[in-house]
Amino acid sequence: MTARSEARRRLGVRAETLVAERYAGAGYTIEARNWSCRGGELDIVAARGRLLVFVEVRAHATDYLPSPTLTVSRAKQARVARAADRYLARRPTAARDIRFDVVGVRFTGQQPRFDVVENAFTPPWSF
Repeated sequence: MTARSEARRRLGVRAETLVAERYAGAGYTIEARNWSCRGGELDIVAARGRLLVFVEVRAHATDYLPSPTLTVSRAKQARVARAADRYLARRPTAARDIRFDVVGVRFTGQQPRFDVVENAFTPPWSF
């Protein structure tokens, strides 16, 4: 692994940790972090009551884009939705409300800045 890719990985881990802490502080239980299956990965799975939230975390160390959340392409949304479908299939529970959030974390100042987009996209299988 190159020094640059290692630095990006550490930045991503830090962002995911901060986002998980924010959700936990808001009363969510973190069910899973970095849950992976063939074809996809879920950064964070958080639950509160009947709500299950699949959280995609994006981290940037620049202000090149207005928000890191803009980097979640339709292809990435499809991979997250596929992974969520597999997560749900492997963990049969009572019917739940499901939401897909995208959280961007920018490390460009003294403190990280968070861009939270709740209900950022709807998976194709929900129609």
